[in-house]
Amino acid sequence: MIIEKFEGVTPTEKLLAKYCENTFLKLWSYANPYNDKHDELCDLLAVFENHIYIFFDRENLILEDKSKNPEVSWNRWKKKVIDDQIRNAKGAERYILSGREIFLDQKNLISFPIKIDHEKSIVHKIIIAHGAKNACKDASIDNIYGSLAISYGPNDIEFPLPFFIHLDKNDPVHIFDSYNLPIIFSELDTFYDFTSYIEEKENAINKYDSLVYCGEEDLLAHYFLNFNEDNNNHYIGTLDTDINGIYIGEGKWHEFKKHKQYIARKEADKIS
Repeated sequence: MIIEKFEGVTPTEKLLAKYCENTFLKLWSYANPYNDKHDELCDLLAVFENHIYIFFDRENLILEDKSKNPEVSWNRWKKKVIDDQIRNAKGAERYILSGREIFLDQKNLISFPIKIDHEKSIVHKIIIAHGAKNACKDASIDNIYGSLAISYGPNDIEFPLPFFIHLDKNDPVHIFDSYNLPIIFSELDTFYDFTSYIEEKENAINKYDSLVYCGEEDLLAHYFLNFNEDNNNHYIGTLDTDINGIYIGEGKWHEFKKHKQYIARKEADKIS
């Protein structure tokens, strides 16, 4: 049976589907799946072995309007692009783990072709947030690329700062934005590499009281620069067991691109 794959509806959804098709999720990713009530489950669902990736992709250009109150604009943007999508992602996770059937079409005629082991599945929730890049850069000269700052910690802590998103460490959701999305997909271009990064990130979120970074690309640079030869793996954080919090400052990725390790890696990629 030939499975017709959808390419997404909005321009940003189509871009996300294209990244997945062109890289590591080609065989295991499906855009715009539906639940048994004929409602869209998420923007893209990827399943490989016991890993399930739930993607929500949202764009809101309200932050581009400089005539509006910046604080009001930020709160509206965050509610629609971040808060509402986190709630949707948690709902999709509950649905998938309940064992109810997933379909590729709204009429529920084509079943999702990948078998899901609901008891052994590990779910990773990912929000792709568009529309804040220019506003982020305008807000601070130190924000080189216009990336969103992220922190993970207790759920009862709230940071009222624009362009700074606080997330619950006990139920982590990953936030990528317009700038670092293509970096993540190009630098972690196999399922193994991507999953290793996500798992190590979730391990660090669980391990430390707080994990704070100025952009996902900066966290990725930190990950690449830390390598444990004993375990033969990259890691996030420190081997010092007395440390209970990690902060990664602005510009780590900018510096890493000039690092000999990164340059050597890119040269090796050209040869291969």
